[in-house]
Amino acid sequence: MNSSEYTPTTLTMTGKSVDEIRNRLWQEYGNNYRIIDQQTVLQGGFLGLFQKSCIKVSFVVKDRGHSEQEDFSTAKESIIKNSKVDYSKLVVKQYNELTGMMAQMNSQIEDLKITSVEKKHPSIVKIEKLLEDNEFTHAFINMISSKLKNESTLEDLNDFEQIQEKVVGWIGQSIKLAPEVYYKIPHIIVLVGPTGLGKTTTISKMAAKLILDAKKKGEPLPNVRLITIDHTRVGAEAQLRKFGELMHVRVDKAESPVDLNDIIQECKDSADYIFIDTSGFSPNDYDNIAKMRNILNLQGFSLDTYLVVAASTKARDLKKTIENFSLFNFNSVIITKCDETTSYGNVLSVLYESNRTIAYITDGQKVPNDIKKASVREFLYRLSDFTVSKVYIDDMFPEDE
Repeated sequence: MNSSEYTPTTLTMTGKSVDEIRNRLWQEYGNNYRIIDQQTVLQGGFLGLFQKSCIKVSFVVKDRGHSEQEDFSTAKESIIKNSKVDYSKLVVKQYNELTGMMAQMNSQIEDLKITSVEKKHPSIVKIEKLLEDNEFTHAFINMISSKLKNESTLEDLNDFEQIQEKVVGWIGQSIKLAPEVYYKIPHIIVLVGPTGLGKTTTISKMAAKLILDAKKKGEPLPNVRLITIDHTRVGAEAQLRKFGELMHVRVDKAESPVDLNDIIQECKDSADYIFIDTSGFSPNDYDNIAKMRNILNLQGFSLDTYLVVAASTKARDLKKTIENFSLFNFNSVIITKCDETTSYGNVLSVLYESNRTIAYITDGQKVPNDIKKASVREFLYRLSDFTVSKVYIDDMFPEDE
């Protein structure tokens, strides 16, 4: 290049609008400039967010010894030359920038979550931890947390003992006990549910309790019959017959709907109570559950049906059990194996969410001692790590007396 050849320098200026930039250029250079390019760019913001658009102008300052056309052409060539980009490098650069931005955004989201938790009153955080330790479902915990936020003053929340009492009261109110229902004689009681939950033992406990209670009161002994339709579990019939011998109660086995109907017809005029023990099936065994329902389709008789569940059943499994055994139109639930767990939040949560009542609980293998009517107090006494006194619980729920 000839040393005398003039090469104008390309300059840039950024502003809110082209008019603003033109005004600034005129104040600085008068008419001795030429705009050769303009584009919209992003500036400012925080961590790549909330940027604002502005105008970026490229221009050259005119040299009086050269024509405007020469200035413009030279500057244009310079821009084109400088704008040649290695696009492979550009893509890598943009990818790295995007990855970094995503990491920053994720970090900000986590910070927001932490901030959200930190905004909860410490008493609410403690209560949520207590409920979680007692294995209440997330839906139940959220319900209690919302009630605390909406129905407590700051002064209330600062008194954790009072908050515990309030929450224990709400838990108690969520527990629905089965009402007393009187059935026409014969009172036909059916237990259904998955396998391995102690249905046969529970039926024996219920029957034995009826007989022993009558003896204690000096009343005539009820006429009780036991029927098994359990064809799947090895030893089911033998177990029930053993209990029958001890209680001096007759035991029958029905192989089909016809058999069951014939047995009911035969003893309907003499029996006060008829207990029917059923096969246990997985909640996912729809075919066998439907077949058993057909066997129990007794015309002209009202069935007092109970779903048997274990206290330690996971919430998700319990929901499935309730859903798939609902075709039996069970009236209430019997919770077994209460002696095998220390956490009842799972079963209490699901029964509350399903609007189901609790009739009995069992907490051992002894017949008939280890069965009792469900009690709100009993469940509240068993809550882990709550420091609410029994006196408060007894005063809150006197109907258990």
